[in-house]
Amino acid sequence: MRKTLLMTTGLAWLALTGAAGAATVTLTPGPMNPSYFNGQSVGASNFSVGGDTWSLVSGLANIAIGTTPSVSAAPLGMTNPYMSVEGGGEEQVVFGKAQTSISIYWGSIDGNQGGNNNLNSFAITVDGYTLTGADLVALGASGTGDQFSPSGNQLVTITGLDAFTTATFSSSANAFEFSLVTPGVVTTGGTPEPSTWAMMGIGFAALGYAAFRRNTKARALAI
Repeated sequence: MRKTLLMTTGLAWLALTGAAGAATVTLTPGPMNPSYFNGQSVGASNFSVGGDTWSLVSGLANIAIGTTPSVSAAPLGMTNPYMSVEGGGEEQVVFGKAQTSISIYWGSIDGNQGGNNNLNSFAITVDGYTLTGADLVALGASGTGDQFSPSGNQLVTITGLDAFTTATFSSSANAFEFSLVTPGVVTTGGTPEPSTWAMMGIGFAALGYAAFRRNTKARALAI
């Protein structure tokens, strides 16, 4: 059974509204500089990050840094290594622990805009779930492959998934450039990732609402 997909943009608390059990996609524009692939050698396709195992399934995909014209473009703000999946390539990750959400800093989004046949795709082995660059364009992202546009370089956070361990990344043409973002991990500059700020905002909002309800109830009892 294909999982229901609810897609929203903006702050994470907006993405929490919707049907229970449905996956939700939230976009946060770059620039960002996640450090997930730090320590990996440029050109590597098969390696481990902590308990996560990465492997090349087909074609060409490898760790890159900086920009190589006509091959790969560093996502906006990235000086750290990132994964580049070239046209026809597919890279797979098997997580050491089951996940129910994932955050991807998706660079130079290719959404087949203008019919250029360039499309990035992310898929996981849960209910046939697939998210493409075209889906992100429908959410308001730019899908022209522009590495310098914040709207074309987005933190894509997917929540509400069933537990999964395997995910694949592919692209129909050069290239799908991305890095994963571990919740709570700060960027090189020491600034919390936007997803972290958003979750902090959720917590503060919930505490404020709870305090408001308590005060309202106390006043009602005093009358």
